[in-house]
Amino acid sequence: MKRMIFFGGTFDPPHNEHIAELKAAMRETGAEKAVVMPTANPPHKETFFKASDENRLEMCRLAFGDIKGVEISDYEIAAGGKSYSYLTLEYLKNEYPDYEILFLMGTDMLSTFKDWKNPDGILACATPLLCERSGDGEKKEKTLADFKAKFGVEALSVSYVGKEVSSTEIKLKKLLKLPVDDELKSAVNRLIDRLTIYKPDKYFEFVSENEKPKRVEHTLGVMLCAKELASREGADVKKALLSALLHDCGKYLAAEDYPDCEIPEGTPEPVVHQYLGAYIAEKVLGVKDEEVIDAIKYHTTGKPDMSLLGKIIFTADMIERGRNFDSVDELRKIVAENFEKGFEASLKRSLEFVEKQGKPVCELTREAYDFYFKKQ
Repeated sequence: MKRMIFFGGTFDPPHNEHIAELKAAMRETGAEKAVVMPTANPPHKETFFKASDENRLEMCRLAFGDIKGVEISDYEIAAGGKSYSYLTLEYLKNEYPDYEILFLMGTDMLSTFKDWKNPDGILACATPLLCERSGDGEKKEKTLADFKAKFGVEALSVSYVGKEVSSTEIKLKKLLKLPVDDELKSAVNRLIDRLTIYKPDKYFEFVSENEKPKRVEHTLGVMLCAKELASREGADVKKALLSALLHDCGKYLAAEDYPDCEIPEGTPEPVVHQYLGAYIAEKVLGVKDEEVIDAIKYHTTGKPDMSLLGKIIFTADMIERGRNFDSVDELRKIVAENFEKGFEASLKRSLEFVEKQGKPVCELTREAYDFYFKKQ
């Protein structure tokens, strides 16, 4: 029987690893055909800064259209609502009865397959085809074994190992006006720029205009880390992204230019930007959410009895991927195992670092340290 590959996703935007994975899957399985299908509204994840359906379809045409045997389908977008794979695969099975359908997916998707709506209905129409990303080695084997134990059938896999590339990160880079040349097909990148598919709002504009390039890179790292932590810990991801975006927005501004900004007497100079940033966010940029303002206001010092959002921004600022101080990998490990302990370890590291440097320690940091460690 002939083979075809079903490749679904938000494709917001479709990047070079999407293209490489599909090519590898077709080559290794001998599939003669592939259907690339942007979802309407995926039920299993929340999307941010989403491109229009029309633009996602056009980006897919530019990304995949020159691969022999590939069809770009608007079936799920035209159907609207939530996109459930079992319904899509029933449609494809009826449309292409002479084909064996292979459902191309990543390790995370296959590992949560049992939680999908009607997984048995999916398996009646298609066989999962796993393409791992770098770093998934041990997880891949366990995922395949768990899948077989649960469903009594084997998922297929390809030998190609994809690079870690994230559509969310690419979107954030475009919004922050950072380069993405190595991650997108040039035609896709040109379309995004020509149509301003990812249009920066006033918050992104302020950050890209008022932060130095290295600081913008740091801001991106904090956003990605905060998003991951918020998703894992059950916090509001949109609030986490906004707080992380604006956490350093006062870094290069002069406090004297904002005389109404209240900065506590005796505040060390490296800490001033957290108060100025909170003021800018609220009074200049119009942020109304008090929890977001609070998270920005104390992201450097911490404070007693912080909100979960506040802890997330404090921690993400400490351990984002661009940080390279001696103990950062240990902090990342602790955070990965237990967020609360990771936050406390980050607070302790912050205090000890300032003390070792012989610099003034902000009183708020001491109060935060006493609150979290003396209660133990």
